[in-house]
Amino acid sequence: MTLRQRAIVLGLAALSCGGVFAACHGAESSTVAPASSGGVSGTAGLDLSFGEGGVAGAGGGSDGASVADCESLAGLEQCGLTSVEATFSAANVLLVIDKSSSMDDQPQGFELNKWEALKAALEPALTAAPQEMSFGLLLYPFREQSEIPLDCFEGCCELPAAPAAIQVGVEPARSSAGKVMAALEAASPGGGTPTAAALDAALAYYTLGAGKELKGDKLVLLATDGGPNCGASDAVCSAEQCTPNLDGVCPAEQGNCCAGEGSYCLDAAAVVEKIRALAEAGVPTFVIGIPGTERYAEYLSEFATAGGVPNPHSGAAYYAVSAAGGVDELTRTFVDITTHLVRSCAVELGAAAPDRSLLNVAVDCEVVPFQDGAGWGISAEAPATLKLVGETCQRVMREGARRIDVLYGCPTVK
Repeated sequence: MTLRQRAIVLGLAALSCGGVFAACHGAESSTVAPASSGGVSGTAGLDLSFGEGGVAGAGGGSDGASVADCESLAGLEQCGLTSVEATFSAANVLLVIDKSSSMDDQPQGFELNKWEALKAALEPALTAAPQEMSFGLLLYPFREQSEIPLDCFEGCCELPAAPAAIQVGVEPARSSAGKVMAALEAASPGGGTPTAAALDAALAYYTLGAGKELKGDKLVLLATDGGPNCGASDAVCSAEQCTPNLDGVCPAEQGNCCAGEGSYCLDAAAVVEKIRALAEAGVPTFVIGIPGTERYAEYLSEFATAGGVPNPHSGAAYYAVSAAGGVDELTRTFVDITTHLVRSCAVELGAAAPDRSLLNVAVDCEVVPFQDGAGWGISAEAPATLKLVGETCQRVMREGARRIDVLYGCPTVK
């Protein structure tokens, strides 16, 4: 699935590398274009307007944020590199967080209950997030006028329609992190797990609401600790599809706790439908499984696959957090997701392509050799577009990338 990329152009000072590359990597830091009220501003691609001497003419903003240069670029240490351009994707992430009653449970190995652990893990991840990221928050279930109690007997699946379902609108991390944490502190676990309704509200936000105008990639990060329910009250399902039975909390003498209580039935098909609708709208969904989801691993993997951004580091398609890993593993999971931003294989080079024989491309500071059909290429039509292909593109789409650098002035590495 191809995501629409809105790149931030980071204009670095011209580098004179007529020796070892290490002599230049301390050059003047680049700056990022200032954020607009609706997210991080940027261009629709990478504009390389090469002037005399091959120096890139594209510029950045001036909000003072620095971006570290690559420590080395294998194969380019001895040549006359004259310019570097780094492309970052502006990422808008709506956090869709499960706060059902089971989030009050404390798994063995956790020092906190799951709700407190989630807050403890999310705060450092938001604080450390790259500044080109923006965040918002949707908690579910959620009642506008009063808190849904932990021991809920009615109104357990409530969620207002968008835009009221959005507790914090997506905005740059530097301003939204505090708002997200304040909203989490003001909430507490209670109620069922209306995941499909929450994702529907996320879709409305990104396609019809304020999120529609955001510039950059639009993403959903779904964090849940159990199977979705809260579907039709008249639904009928077997004990094998009943969430209280699956969770091991249905009394043996009752047999099937969903008999006459259809809202307890597993609502996985509806969740897949909503995630696919988000994907079709260009909004991928990351899925994090907090301890308690082990019984639902098959379904969460299906959710993650439908979302288009499965976990590249695990056998499960979703990001599974183990009870043994505790808060530290949950923190690492959030950080891992929020530091992989670029997921586009196409970078615009401007109206005319530079000399390809002097162009190189690096993904996360690793030079990608030019090879027809395997590494990268440049489209013939205007505007000229550099396209990652083959395994390189597949890896970026699967795992994301922190940065893509386009370098000019060195013979192309093959």
